[in-house]
Amino acid sequence: MIFMEKVLKFRSSRAGFLMMIGQVTDAVSTPLVGIFSDSNILPSAFDKIGRRISWHIIGTILVSVSFPFIFNRCLLCTDSTSEWYAVAWFVPFIMVFQFGWASVQISHLALIPELSSLPSSRSTMNSLRYSFSVIANLTVFFTLAWLLSGSTSHKSIGPWDFEHFRFSGLMVVTLGIVVTIGFYAFTREPVHGRRLSRLNSFSSEASELMRMHWTSWFGHIQFYQIALLYMLSRLYINISQVYFPFYITLTQNCDKKYVAILPMVSYIASFCISMLISLPAIGDFFSKKILFAFGLTTGVCACIGMLFDLVGWQLYALSIVIGITQAILLITSLSITADLINKNTESGAFVYGAMSFLDKLTNGVAYQIIELWNPTCDALKPHKACTIFYRQVMVYVPGGCLILALVVLISLIPSTIGSRSRRRPDADDEVAILDDVDSA
Repeated sequence: MIFMEKVLKFRSSRAGFLMMIGQVTDAVSTPLVGIFSDSNILPSAFDKIGRRISWHIIGTILVSVSFPFIFNRCLLCTDSTSEWYAVAWFVPFIMVFQFGWASVQISHLALIPELSSLPSSRSTMNSLRYSFSVIANLTVFFTLAWLLSGSTSHKSIGPWDFEHFRFSGLMVVTLGIVVTIGFYAFTREPVHGRRLSRLNSFSSEASELMRMHWTSWFGHIQFYQIALLYMLSRLYINISQVYFPFYITLTQNCDKKYVAILPMVSYIASFCISMLISLPAIGDFFSKKILFAFGLTTGVCACIGMLFDLVGWQLYALSIVIGITQAILLITSLSITADLINKNTESGAFVYGAMSFLDKLTNGVAYQIIELWNPTCDALKPHKACTIFYRQVMVYVPGGCLILALVVLISLIPSTIGSRSRRRPDADDEVAILDDVDSA
């Protein structure tokens, strides 16, 4: 968002439109990728690789090809080109990127229940997954902080920082490809996981779960409750991440280097708390619902703190609290989703896809609405309307998400997540079944 608005100088409504296009594309792609991944529609040549990793490879290729064009200028535009033409240039690259990202995200998440049926192991993998995503973000923000700190001729972010963002985008793709190759080299997907999951669902004495086709999930209220919980968690995280740089520069009037430094502090806090959550002792002592409630509490405290003018150490403390909240909400919401799937990994990718569909759709709509209400803000001379606007965005939108998430969490307290027991046939049922067999 800040690259589109401050570096490429798109109007806020245009930048919001591009964000909405990306989020809607992602929203449509995630359930489709989930259904395709569960159905295993790829050619038989992919069987040895595994259905999850196969879609991960497809997504990686699409992301690697499209992402460098997003953090770049319109290559066919001139000074006389209309802004809408420049916006249209980015649309196909954003759409390809978002479909590729959906393929990577859903297949990677769906691989976790395939690798283990133990809730503790799944929670640990979700924590480690988030920890390494934090390491990736820290790498990007450290690089961007170094580049922006070296550019002292301008205090605010603008077109003069184009090369910094483009270099960061290319670095993301290069490092991403290298690490992903390592992932493919050392990770083996259980090829027969789907068959074993169905066998457990049908006949295992240790499991009374029913087989779940992707359409079967719509008949369970927990599916909707956890989808709302995941959506609100992601909406809090994404709104906080996207508009935090604007809050830093326009509301708090900080130097542009803090656009990278303060998020980096936030991610360091996220990394520390994610490693703490991954410890088995924490998972044994605190339930996911209690951890989620703690995350909601810290998030509300952060929103209340942003109502006031903050300086120095207070901004660092705010960044730490935001990082802790984001880590707890994301890790626990993903772990709760894995608990919902339970042993029904035959349609696990669809569940993650459906959760992401609701998440991305609401994010896209939220971005567009916020940007349509956005006053014209100049980082060189921010007027009072901008100061108030970004303060309100960072307080009331994420804060409202947290309050709604608390309501959903309260509704989940009486139930056991992932419980879908089939009714065992009683004596009369067994007699009726035998009579039907004799009649046949």
